[in-house]
Amino acid sequence: MSEFSLKAITRKNESHSQLADLRVASQVPGVIYGNNFENQNVAVDYNELLKVLIKAGTSHLIILDIDGKEIRVLARHWQQDPVTDRLTHIDFWAIDEKSPVTTTVPLTFVGVSKAVKEQGGKLNIKNDKVKVKCLPKDLPSALEIDLALLDEMGKTILVKDIPVAKDVKILTNATDPVVSVSVPKKMRGPETTVAATVAPTEAAVPAAAEKKAPEKKKAKK
Repeated sequence: MSEFSLKAITRKNESHSQLADLRVASQVPGVIYGNNFENQNVAVDYNELLKVLIKAGTSHLIILDIDGKEIRVLARHWQQDPVTDRLTHIDFWAIDEKSPVTTTVPLTFVGVSKAVKEQGGKLNIKNDKVKVKCLPKDLPSALEIDLALLDEMGKTILVKDIPVAKDVKILTNATDPVVSVSVPKKMRGPETTVAATVAPTEAAVPAAAEKKAPEKKKAKK
């Protein structure tokens, strides 16, 4: 599994104004925590952190170099400014090599669906990540989904269909859909409508069909 390196510095538990100053200086405040690990406040360079998160996500190990001391971590959570989307805080999970970790792993879609390529079906991706649990050494960077399995309209690949190593447990609901192929609306036939049959009534009888009363003859003078 790929690993990424990132430098960090130790920081104290600053006030809100001091944290704001860190961000102005392109530093992102963060914290490292984990089982049998004493929480540690750190700060990392904004641009370097962004580069690592884009590649590592939550499924790659990151080697944090904190003032010359290396700690293996996973990016667990991060916060972003609701207006600018800039990173404002990062949480790292310190790894214990002998203890299982729970994290989210992305799904990658490979191959070609026959139902899409030859039959004009529409590919519907329902899930692009799953939650897994395993030892750090067994953590996959991604799980592959073979679209060739979707060889007919209406087929669906479920979470339980994802191939995974025996030492990796998927925690996401086994019956959740991952990807399916359906018939596009433009290929569906017109909807069938049933017209109601109304029985004729007396009110519907044309007036022309009614018998007219005979006219009276005028008397001769």
